[in-house]
Amino acid sequence: MSLIDRIRACNNGHDTTDYFPFRVDEARVGWIHREFAPALAPFTEIFERGDVDISLSPELADYRARTDAVDAALRMIDQGGWFSGWRNEPYPVGTGFYRPPLFEMERAAVPRFGVPAYGVHINGFVRDGDRILLWIARRSDDKPTYPGMLDNMIAGGQPIGIGLMENVIKEAEEEAGVPPDIAATARPVGALSYRHEEDNTLKPDVMFIYDLELPADFEPVNTDGETAEFRLLPVEDVMQMTADTADFKFNCSVVNIDFFIRHGILTPDDPDYVDILRGMHL
Repeated sequence: MSLIDRIRACNNGHDTTDYFPFRVDEARVGWIHREFAPALAPFTEIFERGDVDISLSPELADYRARTDAVDAALRMIDQGGWFSGWRNEPYPVGTGFYRPPLFEMERAAVPRFGVPAYGVHINGFVRDGDRILLWIARRSDDKPTYPGMLDNMIAGGQPIGIGLMENVIKEAEEEAGVPPDIAATARPVGALSYRHEEDNTLKPDVMFIYDLELPADFEPVNTDGETAEFRLLPVEDVMQMTADTADFKFNCSVVNIDFFIRHGILTPDDPDYVDILRGMHL
């Protein structure tokens, strides 16, 4: 295994042969796998099946009508076990993060529709002289997705109706007990994008990345039950774990690699350096 393997495992969803484009008002907003398409068939007044795509009915002409109709259908489809861990957390559906959404959809259903999801990932780190140590989280064993896997110190999806920094501060307090005044010092350092295929779902997602330098005496404490433990590790150890194991959640590995590059831990001397950089974006 290697860091480039982690990149390839994350950004592996480039073949859309088995997916129908999902459209709203002729704009593609996602991808629906042929296996999942029959689950939509009973809802002909909502989802229209064409020869090569699936569209929302044009009768659903505005944001509220689309949202309400899709939500009602998804709640019925959920009874068939198609979604993992219903959250009651709406995500925007549209043609780009900075464009007005066309409707909203339950978070758990987003991967089944191949709709881009957005999130914030925060690298919590400490300096000890010239050394950098990273706080690493382990996901709770009862999380509906990727239970027990290693994670960045703080990470969360970007729901509708909340700003990015507002979400950083919220997630930092919920997931790691970081006071708002400290969380507000997190620095935006970029964004990573990928298209990940898993279990006949497509995740063409974007992660907004932040670095949060923490006081040496700070210890994170989870308050929402989603994190089992935190460990403070030398960044070199985290890089070895990222390269040599698949213990990290697939996209958290890429966030780690981005941190290694930006902090000069992973250098252009690595023979995979250019391929790694190319693989961190769609």
